[in-house]
Amino acid sequence: MKIKLTREQKTGLFAIIILFSIYLVINYLKGKDLFSNRNTYYTVFYDIDGLTATGPIYLRGLKVGTIESINYSHTTDKFVVMLKVGGKYNLPKNSVAEIYSTDLLGSKALRINMGDKSEILKNRDTLASATDPGLINMLAEQLIPIKESISGLIETMNTTLLNVNEILSPKARQDLAESLESLSKTLKGAEGVVSNIDKSGPEITSIIANLNQLTLELGSSSKKLNMGLDNVVQITDSLKSADLTGTITSLKGVLEQIKNPDGTIGKLLYTDSVHTSIDRLIRDLDTLVKNITENPKKYIKISVF
Repeated sequence: MKIKLTREQKTGLFAIIILFSIYLVINYLKGKDLFSNRNTYYTVFYDIDGLTATGPIYLRGLKVGTIESINYSHTTDKFVVMLKVGGKYNLPKNSVAEIYSTDLLGSKALRINMGDKSEILKNRDTLASATDPGLINMLAEQLIPIKESISGLIETMNTTLLNVNEILSPKARQDLAESLESLSKTLKGAEGVVSNIDKSGPEITSIIANLNQLTLELGSSSKKLNMGLDNVVQITDSLKSADLTGTITSLKGVLEQIKNPDGTIGKLLYTDSVHTSIDRLIRDLDTLVKNITENPKKYIKISVF
């Protein structure tokens, strides 16, 4: 049985096909795929600055879905973001939806940081959320303290310059000018001294040569001095190790015995009879030697066999 359509029905059917095609094209341009199996997830943000609906969702750089809608909740004062992610991507329960900057201009996108749990999110579950501060925000946070430090430094410099202006009164400026003039004269005098030193260069060179020669001679004599010092050290060590106290005590005892008139040496030194006997003995020996010399036959007899 063949169905016959009127002109009006054909026109209406054609209009429906055109509208459906336009709908498919618009959704395709928005990143929606009406014919693929997709899961719906939700996440909540306090601030979605730069994030837009129909924006892409990335997983390690790969586009895996789109942002379906962004709605504001008055009860929680937060934004509820609905995500459409391909059904073939199984997301662990501890996965995180994070807003991050895609370029230096501050463009925002959403990415999913995969978790490590074995339990998988189900359709219409809620993901945890996070926000990456981005390079610009990090630089701004780093530059704010530097800006405050520079501002404080500028204020300190302004205060210092004001104090310097107050200190430099006309009289102080005059004194400073006179000091600079004196400094200039001193520098000229120093230049004259340097010039004289340059003129006396040969003499200074000769003095330095003599000093070098003297240093060499002292260096060659240092060995002899070291040997002499070693001998002195040895003598000192010998005297230190010797029993000087005992020796001095013995000498003192000998002297006391010599001084004692009752001793043998004392009697020889202090008794006149001993001296007289010795003197008489010497005279007798002298007389005997004289007699032997004058008359040897009387004292020496020679017999010949």
